[in-house]
Amino acid sequence: MSLIRSLADSMEDRQDLVGVWNAAMSCLPQLGLSKVVFMDLSTRNENLILSNACENWLTGYREDVRVGLDPFAGHCLTTLASQLTGIGHLERHRHLSKGALTQIAAGSSALDINTGLSVTILVGADGAGVGVNLMTDHNVTEFAQLRAEHESEWRAWSHLLFAGLNRTSTGETDLTARERDCLAYVADGLRTTEVAYRIGISEGTVELHLRRARKRLGAATRDQAVAIAIRKRLI
Repeated sequence: MSLIRSLADSMEDRQDLVGVWNAAMSCLPQLGLSKVVFMDLSTRNENLILSNACENWLTGYREDVRVGLDPFAGHCLTTLASQLTGIGHLERHRHLSKGALTQIAAGSSALDINTGLSVTILVGADGAGVGVNLMTDHNVTEFAQLRAEHESEWRAWSHLLFAGLNRTSTGETDLTARERDCLAYVADGLRTTEVAYRIGISEGTVELHLRRARKRLGAATRDQAVAIAIRKRLI
């Protein structure tokens, strides 16, 4: 997780949205990613949609989102479960409308990407949530291997980006030693069972510490709590 911690440090020096975004984009090669779309359709007066794609494509994409034609917003931001994206995974999405499938194919061609993964940060009704579409030009087999190696970093990166773009946060920031330990191990990619073994406590107690940490940090999910804790230098 040294990459994520370095990004958190870099973000501390960037006070504006553009600076935070550029710092995050500089990490993409190390994460094996080529294109990214960040989308916040939650409580903003105006939707925030950012991408490292060309401005012409992004202008058209924002309009598609505005009029409800984007399948990512409609089908990925309604659940915390990650969804495979891109034309390479089209067979998994045959339940979508013909229009949505056409949008996926057109977007993949325009961005020169083949596979991807959604990371939903905040779920919203009718797609009014927050999430990131992480995309690559790899084939399905290559992407599966890349995902196995980097998914924990992808999730941490996504939540850290959101935290950096939304610097105001609610909740306490004083974590207990056990809460910091549990979050730190989660940040390093360990599962609950592994965290419990490392610390010498039960899995249920680990979950309790993580729930309390989320509440103190005002985080909706475990990944978001990790991102906030890293940004605030609590772990």
